[in-house]
Amino acid sequence: MLGDRSTAQRRLPGARPRPSAAAGFSLLELTVAIGVLLVSTLAAFSSQVQSFVLIESSRDAAIAMTDLEVCMEDVLTRTADEIPVVFPAGEPIPGFEGLHLNAERIVPSYPGLEEGGAAPDPLQIDLVATWNDRRNRAKTMRLTTIRIR
Repeated sequence: MLGDRSTAQRRLPGARPRPSAAAGFSLLELTVAIGVLLVSTLAAFSSQVQSFVLIESSRDAAIAMTDLEVCMEDVLTRTADEIPVVFPAGEPIPGFEGLHLNAERIVPSYPGLEEGGAAPDPLQIDLVATWNDRRNRAKTMRLTTIRIR
C-alpha cells in the first residue's frame, strides 16, 4: 500500500472529495431565504409607492395654497364694499376654476355679512379651494383674512 493512508482516505488524482451531508443549503433553507427576501422586497416597494402618494398630495396642497394666495390678493385689491358684490358668496371666483388642479374651484364666503347689507368693519373673508386628487377624492383647503376699512 501507499504509505500510511487507509483505503478510505485514498483518492484518485483529480477526483473531487465527496461533499458531506452538512455542506451547502438544504431546499428548506433556500425556500425560507427566498421567502424572507421576497417579503423585504415587497415592503420596500410598498413604502416607495406610499412616498410617491405623499409627495403628490403635498404638491397638490402647495399648488392649492398658492392659488388661494393669488386669489386672495385679487380680492384684497377691492374696497371692503366692493368685495361681496364683485365676488358673491357661494359662487366660484371667475378665473380660478380648473386653474391648476383637477376640478379646482375657489369659493368665497363672508361670515357676519348680512344679506343685502353693507359690509361690516372688519369684513372677514374666507376662501375655500376644492379639487379632486388623482384618485378622484375631494380635497379642501381654506384661507381666511380680515379686511379693515
